[in-house]
Amino acid sequence: MLAVKKLNKIYPNGTHALKNVSFDVKKGEFLIIIGLSGSGKSTLLRCINRLIDLTSGSIIFEGVEISKQEGAALRKTRSKIGMVFQNFNLIPRFSVLKNTLTGALTRTGTLASILGNFSKEDEKKARGFLKTVGLNGKERSRADNLSGGEQQRLGMARALMQDPILLLADEPVASLDPATSHTVMDYLKKINKELGVTIICNLHFLSLVREYGTKVLALKDGEIVYQGPPDGIDEKWFKTIYGEEAKEVGIN
Repeated sequence: MLAVKKLNKIYPNGTHALKNVSFDVKKGEFLIIIGLSGSGKSTLLRCINRLIDLTSGSIIFEGVEISKQEGAALRKTRSKIGMVFQNFNLIPRFSVLKNTLTGALTRTGTLASILGNFSKEDEKKARGFLKTVGLNGKERSRADNLSGGEQQRLGMARALMQDPILLLADEPVASLDPATSHTVMDYLKKINKELGVTIICNLHFLSLVREYGTKVLALKDGEIVYQGPPDGIDEKWFKTIYGEEAKEVGIN
């Protein structure tokens, strides 16, 4: 589904955030990207969905080179790639249902979205996705009245409104407590298994990586230092990825 080849990203200030990063993602995988803060995880996701431009290299999505796409072609590509953000990126005063419906923006257009002119079909889909993530019954609640975990699940429902075949999740549990983190990850796994959506997820905790991932990519200083199965990350690999002084902290 996705092939990243010799990807480099250098920011205007000279920071070389990604260095010759290459990997493939197969349909149906749950790929988890790990590494210290500043290792390039978020930059990588933003390059994949073209929120930022890469400096060099290529990204091939469904057999199409998307690295330099613009205009209608880029909008078409982005419609197939959903995004779940660490800080939710919801509209606080909007209801749960309306926040979900904003995920259909590529179909409805900006003005129709602002005015709330959504089709009955889209409303039915939105209600279905809210049920998928366990938020049925909260359609009329304001987004800012939800708990952190509920807001993250709302962000997932909104992303599903795009009908994505690839879902990118950038540190989706970073601001959540352990119990809520597992709940959010369980719903991501449900989306992966039941809806067949391929997932690339940035995480910090190896306990979650081992429980939910089918494949792991580890970044250090913008370079890939490990690619393989979650259970392949032993203590030696952990020290390689996080440093000799690092200690593993799990979420139970």
